[in-house]
Amino acid sequence: MANANAFKWRSILGLILIYMAMWFNWQWIWGILFLAWVIPDIFSGITYFMEPVEKSKNPFLYWFIIISWIAMGVYSFATLFFPE
Repeated sequence: MANANAFKWRSILGLILIYMAMWFNWQWIWGILFLAWVIPDIFSGITYFMEPVEKSKNPFLYWFIIISWIAMGVYSFATLFFPE
């Protein structure tokens, strides 16, 4: 019951970053968010894309999603160093 009311600082920070990214048109923040989403998924073996995807049950799809998140993160973050 105590966990239900716990302060979710990561979710609040994530929402603030998303609003800032949209407002200031910062593409690089998406890179940080993609990487922040993928790191826990690698450790847990479960990722969420429309539905939970487990590494043990769907390894190809799991790794395809993980690699996609990483590639999108690197691409978005690279806009800091290589603007259009």
